[in-house]
Amino acid sequence: MPKDEDGVLARCHAYAAHRGTDFAFSHTTAASFYGIPLPWQDEVIHVSVRAPGRAPTIAGFAGHKLGLWRIRTVHGLPMTTPEQTWIDLAQILHRDALVAAGDFLVSGADPLTDRLALAQELAASAGRRGVGRAREALEFVRAGAESPGETRLRLVLAQAGLPSPLLNYELWDGQRAFVARVDFAFPSHRVALEYEGDIHRVDQATWRKDIRRRERVEDLGWRMVRVTADDVARPAELIRRLRRLLA
Repeated sequence: MPKDEDGVLARCHAYAAHRGTDFAFSHTTAASFYGIPLPWQDEVIHVSVRAPGRAPTIAGFAGHKLGLWRIRTVHGLPMTTPEQTWIDLAQILHRDALVAAGDFLVSGADPLTDRLALAQELAASAGRRGVGRAREALEFVRAGAESPGETRLRLVLAQAGLPSPLLNYELWDGQRAFVARVDFAFPSHRVALEYEGDIHRVDQATWRKDIRRRERVEDLGWRMVRVTADDVARPAELIRRLRRLLA
């Protein structure tokens, strides 16, 4: 559910009270209700109607028409389904952001959907704008990513032609005691990658925990490579280092 600092929730409820039926919030608006990570905050409210209905033309709202009409109720408001929302986002997001959105939808303890359902929605949406980008993005969507940063890192590794790492890999010691779960692992080379968000830098307790955790992982004979947003934005040195470790 979106934070209502800009009144999005109130505006949606006001529109719903006025419109009544035969509409659903969609695109980035639906994405914000589902919690899908987006590269920017869209202040426009996106509303879809069933084709050939008349899309709304109201200041601050963007109207759309949908041939496929699949909706659900979220916090008392009609929303396009997670699968339909992901297809809609393909019209406005670049590929990597679309992969991050897909990763979010299929990951977590209680995922909103899975890759098969996304593929089925994609097949049913043939001919729509953005379908080609969605098809390309779906090839990279994986369950297990826990942040957009992790998704971007995985895409950087793939683009560089490096082997596909295992996600959320658990390490255990010789006494079968759990040691750590690492973001990315290359088990045959005993190399682990951890994507470090800002909390790992600014929170002292997290920083100290990271140090102990890294030492325990390296006691098992693994190399722990810590990766930041700067490494992902300018990955040349990171890729060179990984090529050496995986050689």
